[in-house]
Amino acid sequence: MTPSILEERIASLRRNLMRANAASEQQLEFAHITVGEEPWIRAFNEIRRNSAKDLKMLEALVAEVADGNIDPGQAWQSYSDIECLSEEVFRECLEVLGGLVFRDMRLDEKICLFADELIKECAKSVGKMPTIVIPSPDRVPPVDMRRIAHIRFPEWDVWTLPLVAHEYGRVAIVETEQANEFATETAHEAYLGLAGGRAVTPEAVEQRVRLLLADAFATFTNGPAYACALMLLRLDMVAPSPASRELVRQRADMVRGVIDALDTRGMIKAQIHQELASCWDQAIESLPPDDAEEADPLGALALEPADVFSALEQAFYPGAAYTPAHWSNAMRWGSDWLEQLDKGQNPARPADVLKTHRLRDALNASWYVRIQRPEWATEGAAVTQELCQEIIDGRGRGGQGHVRGESRPPGGG
Repeated sequence: MTPSILEERIASLRRNLMRANAASEQQLEFAHITVGEEPWIRAFNEIRRNSAKDLKMLEALVAEVADGNIDPGQAWQSYSDIECLSEEVFRECLEVLGGLVFRDMRLDEKICLFADELIKECAKSVGKMPTIVIPSPDRVPPVDMRRIAHIRFPEWDVWTLPLVAHEYGRVAIVETEQANEFATETAHEAYLGLAGGRAVTPEAVEQRVRLLLADAFATFTNGPAYACALMLLRLDMVAPSPASRELVRQRADMVRGVIDALDTRGMIKAQIHQELASCWDQAIESLPPDDAEEADPLGALALEPADVFSALEQAFYPGAAYTPAHWSNAMRWGSDWLEQLDKGQNPARPADVLKTHRLRDALNASWYVRIQRPEWATEGAAVTQELCQEIIDGRGRGGQGHVRGESRPPGGG
């Protein structure tokens, strides 16, 4: 008997899911990276688990079709639903395998290595497992439960490095009970507050809330470096739609508010945040006003950054937050570099790098200089990479695993 189109589609999808499942179980070998360590094991386990789940649903559909116990229209809809879920599995499988190949070729100027370390620092400070980092060709919408962070090509350098903390923040919030409850409750309250306005769905409100909370987390853990990278290099000032532009404003307001909350001594505002805010406000004022008819229905959503900061303090370990003491260290390193630049000298790596220092210390010191010396961007990137490597090497000397300057996953040999 000639198979129907639906049966052919089901058979094809089944083969593809089996390929994805098999790919996640292969013992992959690379010249410069080792994948048999966390968190890569978790990424492959996730692919295997999701592909197996989709296969199980597909087999159930096959049985229903064979027994004639399902309406053809419903059968097509069920197939379409499973196919949609499977596309996410295929995309993740390709991202992980492609990212591994790219990283093994070491074409990323060691930025993935530094991103690994930055995420490991965040993960350790909040008591969670780190995520993997892979190169990405374009904007990849982060998903809260996917344990993958992206470094976007071709903009990968130390200046955009703090942005990976946002994607890790989504995962950390989901995996931390108190933070996740805060996100859910905040989204519910926000939805109730918006219900009387233009039509919005609870899902859209929660997605927006969690995105803003991830920005808050990244600022909370990495300080002004994240705010500078986000506001100066990432947020699209001329986003194509009013809704996109409103989201840009909300994200900037969140990171600025969290900086104000953590800046208990007023040092960050005096040294960097005031200039950053001034640049941002001038750029916003130069844009044409949006048509009220096209306004973002989520534009009225308002989260108080001080309340969010307080919730993050309560949800995560005390050592997770970026503090005025951390900024004092960054300012000291940055001031030394500025003094050397004034004298026409090449900035030297600080002499007081300790095992307790983190990559965020180097990134904040660098942004402290760049805000005052924008022309320092190219030279500063090289200086910062050297300092980041010294911080990593210092951990190796302390028995925490020496990284030999190649782009590889955490724990790779």
